Amino acid sequence: MEDPVDHDLVLLTFFLLFAVEAVGLLEKEASEQLQNHIKEQRRLCRSLPLEKRRVTWTGFCNRVSDSHFRRQFRMSRSAFSNLCSTLSACIGEHTFRPEDGLYSTSNAESLQRRGGLVPGEVKVAISLRILAGGSYLDLSPLFEVSSAHIYQIFEQFLDWVLKALEFPLARYIYDENWEALKGISDEFSYGSNGVFSGIIGALDGLAVRIRSPLLTEVSDPGNYYCRKGFFALNVQAICDRSRRFTWVYTSNKGSTHDSVAFTNSRLYSLMSAKAVLLEQQGIYLVGDSAYNLTPFLLVPFSTDEIRNDSGDMCDAFNFFLSSSRINIECAFGELVRRWGILWRTLHFDLAKSQRVVQVCMLLHNYIKNCHENDDDIDEVDWQPRQHPSANNERAFPLVSDNNEQIPRGRRTAGQDLDRKKGETIRRSITVMLQLQGLRRPMHSGMRYNQYGHVFFDG
Repeated sequence: MEDPVDHDLVLLTFFLLFAVEAVGLLEKEASEQLQNHIKEQRRLCRSLPLEKRRVTWTGFCNRVSDSHFRRQFRMSRSAFSNLCSTLSACIGEHTFRPEDGLYSTSNAESLQRRGGLVPGEVKVAISLRILAGGSYLDLSPLFEVSSAHIYQIFEQFLDWVLKALEFPLARYIYDENWEALKGISDEFSYGSNGVFSGIIGALDGLAVRIRSPLLTEVSDPGNYYCRKGFFALNVQAICDRSRRFTWVYTSNKGSTHDSVAFTNSRLYSLMSAKAVLLEQQGIYLVGDSAYNLTPFLLVPFSTDEIRNDSGDMCDAFNFFLSSSRINIECAFGELVRRWGILWRTLHFDLAKSQRVVQVCMLLHNYIKNCHENDDDIDEVDWQPRQHPSANNERAFPLVSDNNEQIPRGRRTAGQDLDRKKGETIRRSITVMLQLQGLRRPMHSGMRYNQYGHVFFDG
């Protein structure tokens, strides 16, 4: 007979196993119900509109004084508003989305649930602060915009400015707008009693620091390493007497010589094609000794020519030419002084670095056209800080490639012909200076350097 004790033990074991399995199934079902409940709550929370916490542009402006606003954005409130109006008119109000028309768009409610729309004025303010030297680490909490969104806004702003503003010189020459070019030359002729009456711009090059280009961007990153000892873009620019940039070319490698960099530009090809017309109109550019002499680009006399000139008329020509050409040096200085992003290396890809330089120059022109000066702005706000940053990088000044001699080598027949025509124009101006008795004002301590340029000794 079966032992009744063993039979009871088997039944007890069976019931225990059944209970354990039942408990496991109940726990699994409860866990699934909990997960489903959590998912449902998350869905419900996402569907609820969030209260907008982002600061409005009007609210921000009410907290900032006029002087502080100008220090932050490098322009007055009125100039800022006009810039926003110009950009909005160019790209369209639906794209710009000014704050006063913020909620008229069809998708405003859906965007509001993600924290609120970023009005166009805030996008312009964020971008101007980046150009002025601000960091996304400060701008993100200030305007309550995510760090990832900051540079998306900046990229959008670069496109807006490049569409809305322009450098007019190439268009004037292409359209043969002699009246506009004559207006530029009249400003330059002021200091020479009308002798230098045909200058339509001062030309020079600027080395802008960039990071080392990647092999995915260019096949020869080493050629961007300039003779000053850093990776750079050789930026060629022309300005008028009011120090507004009328043309810029940013595509040259840092190791490119100024004369070659200008020759590579479309403006050089355009002026070469219209050289006869430009000569007939008596208009030309002025540059330093780094450029080749042509009928449409006058450069100073060489050191040997000055030494062999007993009448000092070559020196007089150099003086009045430099008096006009110095405006491009001053324009570069004002540009760097205004936009703090140029105080350090541009850590963007090549294409974006070029666009940043162009936008800085266009906004420089815009501020000039608003007739605003920088006299009332604290000098400390403009100067590069000398203490190292978080990445141990110090602020470096931009370097202007001045007085770099023309590369040696035999000139082509076309270059010889252009030089002869340029010498004829240069000599005719020298004769006019002599007839009017115009000379360099001499002072004690003036000396010539090896390039024929004057400096003060002691």
